[in-house]
Amino acid sequence: MLLSGAAENEDAVFAVCLAEAALRKGHQVNIYLYGNGVNLSKQETPIDGPLHIAPRLLEHIEPAKVGKTLEKIAGMGANVCTCHTNEHARGIESNAYIDGIKWGDIGHSFCDFLLVTDVLLSLAH
Repeated sequence: MLLSGAAENEDAVFAVCLAEAALRKGHQVNIYLYGNGVNLSKQETPIDGPLHIAPRLLEHIEPAKVGKTLEKIAGMGANVCTCHTNEHARGIESNAYIDGIKWGDIGHSFCDFLLVTDVLLSLAH
């Protein structure tokens, strides 16, 4: 379960790197995006015009974006889904998902993950 979004801390980067390593070792990976983690599930919307962000800050923010890695690990076989209730609360439910990420809910998707999971990590600050 990943509760942190990009650039809040290093939880998202750690989670996707750990997931990719586990997949390469032949393990099944299920990632449930919850809380601010649901923001990671959405396709990035380009901004037209100036960003008003200093170049040094961009150097810090860009590596924390994990969307491409989430798409990659979903393509490697990871099950990645979100909590639609958390998406709705953040006003992003109708935004397009990154390829490979699925709509989910706490009562069904997350519980299904729990039924087949040997190890559960919950990452949040």
